[in-house]
Order: sequence, then structure tokens, then C-alpha cells
Amino acid sequence: MRLCCAHPALTVSVAVAFAALGAGYAAHSLTLETSKFHLLPLHQRYATLYKDYAEDFGQLEDIVVVVESPEVATSTAYAARLAGVLRAGALGTARISYQLDASRLEAPALLYLPLDTLRATLDTVASHEELLADFAATPTLDRLVAGINQSIGATFLPRVFGSGARDEANTAPTRLLRDLLIQMSERIDGEPYRSPWANLIAAPPLAPDGGYFLSHDRRLLYVVIDLVEVPRTFAAEHAAILAIRGAIAGLRGEFPSVAAGVTGAPALFSDELSAATRDGEIASVLALLLTLGLLMLAFRRLLTSCAMLVVLALSLGWSLGVITLLVGQLTIFSMMFVSVVIGLGSDYGIFFLFRYREERVLGLPLVGALERTAARCGPGILLGALTAAVTFYILTIAEFRGIRDFGFISGTAILLAFLSMLTVFPAAVLLIDRWRKASGLVTITGRPDAQGPPDPIPAERRQSQVPALEWLVRFPKTIVTATVLLTAASLWAAPRVGFDYNLLNLQADGTESVVWERKAAAAAGRSVFAALSTATSIPELEARQVAFQRLPAVSDVQSVLSVLPDRQAEKLAVLQRLGDVANSIRAGAPRPLDLRALTVALETLKRRMDVASAHRRGEGPPEEILVIARATSALLERLKARDRGDVEVALADYQTRLAADFAQQWRRLQRAVKAAPVTLGDLPEELRRKFIGKSGHLLLQVYSRLDLWDGPSQARFVEELRTVDPDVTGQPVVAYESTRLIERTFRLGLAYAFALVAGIAALMIRRVRETVLAMVPLILGTLWTVGVMQLAGLKFNLVNVWALPLIIGSAAEYGVNIVLRSLESQAYGDGRRLARSTVMGVVFNGLTTMAGFGSLLVAHHRGVWSLGLLLVIGSAMTLTASLVVLPTLVRLGRERLRFPAEERDPEPALATAPAAWSR
Repeated sequence: MRLCCAHPALTVSVAVAFAALGAGYAAHSLTLETSKFHLLPLHQRYATLYKDYAEDFGQLEDIVVVVESPEVATSTAYAARLAGVLRAGALGTARISYQLDASRLEAPALLYLPLDTLRATLDTVASHEELLADFAATPTLDRLVAGINQSIGATFLPRVFGSGARDEANTAPTRLLRDLLIQMSERIDGEPYRSPWANLIAAPPLAPDGGYFLSHDRRLLYVVIDLVEVPRTFAAEHAAILAIRGAIAGLRGEFPSVAAGVTGAPALFSDELSAATRDGEIASVLALLLTLGLLMLAFRRLLTSCAMLVVLALSLGWSLGVITLLVGQLTIFSMMFVSVVIGLGSDYGIFFLFRYREERVLGLPLVGALERTAARCGPGILLGALTAAVTFYILTIAEFRGIRDFGFISGTAILLAFLSMLTVFPAAVLLIDRWRKASGLVTITGRPDAQGPPDPIPAERRQSQVPALEWLVRFPKTIVTATVLLTAASLWAAPRVGFDYNLLNLQADGTESVVWERKAAAAAGRSVFAALSTATSIPELEARQVAFQRLPAVSDVQSVLSVLPDRQAEKLAVLQRLGDVANSIRAGAPRPLDLRALTVALETLKRRMDVASAHRRGEGPPEEILVIARATSALLERLKARDRGDVEVALADYQTRLAADFAQQWRRLQRAVKAAPVTLGDLPEELRRKFIGKSGHLLLQVYSRLDLWDGPSQARFVEELRTVDPDVTGQPVVAYESTRLIERTFRLGLAYAFALVAGIAALMIRRVRETVLAMVPLILGTLWTVGVMQLAGLKFNLVNVWALPLIIGSAAEYGVNIVLRSLESQAYGDGRRLARSTVMGVVFNGLTTMAGFGSLLVAHHRGVWSLGLLLVIGSAMTLTASLVVLPTLVRLGRERLRFPAEERDPEPALATAPAAWSR
């Protein structure tokens, strides 16, 4: 300190030079770590596997556009238009998918039918082979109606229309007849042709809803975007997301009924990091402005206040250089260290400046006032810096790289801020006061160049007291009683404070990616986050999927088996028998409409319906008989009408279309029965990317039927999964394990913080009773903070849970400085009162700390916002305990526990430290 004051200009110049070097080095080499995997716990297998799976399976890290509109057709048209815009613009190389290309699976379509359905199809086709062969050879309406008549009359009527049980194999002709009659009438009325063969020979659609990626309720359509040739960096993904959102904004006028938004893992992380970066910049500026305002309020000197902030800025320059050298990067959490340092680093300058002004008023010269300030105020400032830095360093025990970096960076920056305030700031103050020639200061001796500290007199000491504090300590019983009641209430509330496990609640309110992620989860009826497991072969995959599906907590398991036909060997045997029937039937040439023959066939059908109704023995005929009878009667009336030319034309067209449709469906059936086993290589590219990794491993996505944001449910789901695969990973597992790690590390951190702060305080104070008193504000402030949380309905989360250890570190200096100044007052005069400079220093230290932490309240990121809120509450509670409870306890302790030895030697605790500082 003496060296710095001896060469103040050189000291400031060297500090500026080192700050410039540090800032320049950081600008060149310091990077922003944007990978979310960097924030995961270190050396944990589930975290390593999660990262590996994200690299191995493409769609886990795809960008997703969620499209919502009143009609599916509108959504599909929008998706096609959006894909075109993106391909023509910035995402020309991206793979954009919103529809499954099922053309490669058309041949084995029948293998995707359930085995029972396939067997029923074989029974239907085989039992009606004569009907189908007859129509195929002579594809006319009259032959088809007559053939169905024959089928119904021979086997169907006695059993279905009588009292016997329904024969499921013979219901297909009835449905075919019903559809045929209805559609003939519709065709006469000019309605478009609809195929009636779906219930008899049509193969199932491979991709329902046209293969579009629709939600279960069909309200949402998903457009999946894979940035194939784009590096997986934050800058590249962020630029792509901005381009996609720009394209969505550009299509609003063209599709006013469509709402669309971007989500997916890259969008969620990009939005979170963007919000944190923006919030960090705003918070830093706000913290500087608030601190400057408080300094102006405290000292009413713009030049000195600005000098303190400039020195603090210089220490930040040093910190950036050290951070770049030792860490090399900032993360979403560690970038907030600036606000922390502004709030805490200014504390040391405030204590120093208040005490320096006091010594100058008492008559010391510039250098003498600086030296005495350093000697008597230095131990308290050092203790505050050590406790704050150690508390942040405790965060390095966390297994989360982001939290470790934040702790190390903040702790280092605090120590450098302390160093600047005890070296550069005194030099700056000396330069400023010399420039002013100390004209505004009034000394007690009237000699500004006085060489030694005068002995202060009691009257002059009393002028530097705080009347409000003196008034408060007159009511010790009231204060102690209120303290006991508040602490008891806080102890009752502490175990009742909840924990919010929902990671989405940490994001900024209204964040686009979060809003659409929640919509997708609501549409799916379950969480969109899946646990992940892999297998190296199909047999292993089958066994693992069956085991997962048996777990009570599992709702769904998706894998490549979900898109591969099951029981293929049995199905192929059925298809071989079906192929024998299909290949025996050949379609004949088209024939002209025979209206007379059709009329005869319909009249025969009507008589059969009348017979069927008559055999009901008094019961009303079934609805299907009534439908067929009404359709037959209506059709006969139109066929027998005088003006039936239009009817004949319409039915001739219908017969032509019906015959062509049958020939097409039959040829498709003949191809389908020749199916070969479906292998992994036969699947569409979209499905292979989703379930088959680059390494060849097969992915299982396991979804929970429980609420994954409920702690016990989350634990049950993960523990059940581990009975099948101990290496299961994925977002639910990472969230569960991260929560456990943070809770465990938080408890250790809280205990370590308190123990280390108490140890450092004991080392500095060297008195057991006074050390205990100095710790009282920390204990009370922490407990009261938890009580306020319960009262306000606040919950802990994975970010703000670190507030309590940080409160202990940042607020420890309040009580310690009050205790140290109390001991000093005993040594140098009136031990019953606290000096105004110390009280005001504690007050404004608390206010600047709250300003620094409070600047985080502008954050849109809910996790950072909640951390700032708890830090402000904790700082306020600890400051209150330091200014109200601690002075009362100190006064009571002196009055009741005054020992003769203390009266003879009132300064044993200060005999060593101040001397060391003054040398």
C-alpha cells in the first residue's frame, strides 16, 4: 500500500496497462462455450452416452417447426411452401422432411397388417374366390350384383339375418353390396367415384394421413430440419433458426390461419443462450448504473465515485485476462460473473472510502489517512473478500462444468477486485485529493499536513455515531423477542419449501421454442422427452423393447421395430397361400353396361331382402338390411323411369371405373403377396436416421406415463428403466441425475461455505464469542430467506438453489466488520457505540450488493431471475440482521460479559493484524 501511495500515477498506469492487456487477450482468445453438453456433469456415463447418442442419431438434434391450422390440408400446403422457401434460401443444403416417403414399402404392404387381419383377408378372399373370379372375368355391374346375391343367399342370410352368430368372414360381401348400391346412386347424382373394394381386397395404406408427420390429434404437423452440411455450433444453428423464423414471418400474409413456431433441442438451447447473453449485457450495465447512483448518494462526489467504478472495471480487465489464460471460455452461467463482481467488488472500495473520509475528518494527512485506513479497515475488507471468494470457489466441487467455471471465475474476479481496491483505488484517491488540494476537507487540528493521528475526544466520536442505530439498541428485549419469533417461523417453513424440477420453467416466459414444445407435449398426451437406450442387434432390440414395455411407468416404446413388420415368417406363409388364390384370377376385358341384366339382378336382390326381413319372426330387420333394401328400391325406381338416358350414361361410367379400380387393386394385391422380408435397409431414409445410428446401433425411445416434472415420479421412471438397462440415458435421466447431484452438492456447499467462513472469521477475529456473534447475521439471514420463500410461494430450482451458499459468502463481511469495529472502538475509546463510517459502509455495501444481484432481475431467463431474487432477499435479510440484531447482541454481551482482563487489554484481537497492515 505504501509503495502504491508513493507512486500513485505509476500504480494507476500499470493497472490500466494490465487491464488493457487482459481485455485484449480475452477479445482475441476467450470463447463462448455454446454446447449444452458442456454443462452436463463431468465423468458421468449417462452424460457421456447422451452426448454420444446425440451425435450418432441425427434426429435427436434436429430443428422442428410445429405447424398449427384448422385443417390438415392447410398445414400440409404450408409445410410444402415453407420447405420451398427454405430450400431456395439460406438452408439450401438442409434435409427438410414433413412427409414419409413410403414408396419403398409399397411391395411388402401386407406384412404391416396384424397377423389376425391377414388371416381374415385370406379367409375372405378364399371363401369368395368364385365371386371375385366371376367379376374379374366379366367386370359388369349385373354380374357383380348377381354374384353377391348368390353369396348372400348361399351362406350369409340364414346365419347373420337369423338368430345365429355373425360369421365375420362373410360380412365383406354385405359391406361391398351396401357401398356398391349407395355409390351407384351417388354417381347418378353426379358425385365423384369412390372405391368400394376397400373392405374386400384393398391393401392397407402404409402411411396414414398421406405420411405427413402429424400429432395424434391431427392438430399439429411437424417439419423436421436436419442441418446436414452445417457445423453443429451455436452460431450456425442460431443463424439457421433465425432464417427459419424469418421464413415463417414471411408466410404469415399468405397463410393467415396458420400458426407456426420453431422448437427442438437446438432451438431450446439457442433461445436460452441468446436470452442469457442479452440478459447478461443488460444486467451488467444496470449494475454499473445502480452502483454509481448509490456511490453518489453515499459520498456525493462524482469524481471519486467514478474512480471507484473505473478501478473496478480495471479489475474486470485483469479478470478477463486470467480467465482466458486459466479457463479459456465462458458459459451461459459464468457470463453472469460481471454483475456479481460489480455488486461485491465495490463493497471493498466503499468500506475503504468511508473509513478514509473519517480519518481525514479526524485530521490525518492524505498518506497517513490512507495508511491508517489500510491498517484498521484492511483486515475486515480482506475477510470479506476471502469469504466471498471461498464461497464461490466451493462451487468448483460441483460436477457440472458450467457451475464449476462460474465458481472459479467469480471467486478469482472477487480477489482481483479486492486487490485493486487496496492498491489502485488508494492511489487514485490520493491523486484526486492532491488535485483538489484537500480544499473541501475540514480537519480537527486545522493542519492538513499534520504528521500523526491525534487522540480523538469523546465529543468528536459522538458526532460520528448513527442516531437510528443508537435508538434501536435501546429496545433489546423487543428485538431479541422478534428475532426468536421470526427464526422459529423460518425453521418451521424451511422443510416446506418445494423444489421445481421442470427444466422448461427455467426458460424465459413466452420463449417461442418453449411454447411450441409445450403444445407438442399436450398434443402427444405425454412428455415429448424420451429416455434413450440402444441395442446392437435385432434380437437384443426385441428383448429390450419387450422388457421396457412391461414396466408400469412406461407408456410407449419406439424403435425400428415400430416400423418393421412383426412375425414376418408367419405372415409370409399366409401371403403364400393368399398368392395362390390371387394368381389364379385374371382380369378380363371391359364390357358395356347391360341395363336390363342389372335391373333383373337388383329385383332378385330386393326379393332376397324381403325374405330376410320376413324371417325375423316379428323382430325389426337389422339396420344393414334396411339400408340395402332402401338403396335397392331407390335404384330400381330410377332404372325403371321413362327418362333414364342420363342414368344409363352415369352407370356405364361407374362400371368402367369400377372394373378399372378392381383390376388395379387386384394387381396391387398380386404384387403385395410376393413380398420379401423387410430389412433395415428397406426402410425410408427418415426412419433409418431416427432409429439407426451412424455406428449401426439401434435406438429405443422410452416414454413415461408419469409426470416427469414431479420428483418422485421422475425417480420411479428412471429406476424402473435401469432394471432393464443400467446405461439408459436421455433427457429424463439427465434431469433426474442432475437434480440429485445438485441437491447433494448444494448441501455440501452450504456446509462448506459456513464452515470456511466461520474458520476465516475466527482466524481474523481470534475470539470465540465475537466470532460467534459475527456469524449470527449469516445464520439468521439464511433462515429468514427460506421463511420469506415459503411466505411468497417461491420454490428452489436447479439454478437458484445456489443462492444460499452465495448469500453466506457475500454477506459475511457485514457482521465481521461490525464486530471488528466494535473491538477497535473498545481499544481506542468508546466501546459502546459503532462508528458512523462502519455502519454506513455496511449499509451501502449491502445496497450495492443487492444492486449487483438485483440487476439479474431484468433477466428473461427464469432460472437466472429466480437466482437474482433469492440473492436480493438473502442480502436484505442478512443486512437487516447485521444492523438490527447484531449491534443489540454486541451491546448486551458487553454489558453482561465484561471481564477485567478485557478492560486492561481491550485489543488482543487487533494487536497483530493492524500492525501487519501498517508495516
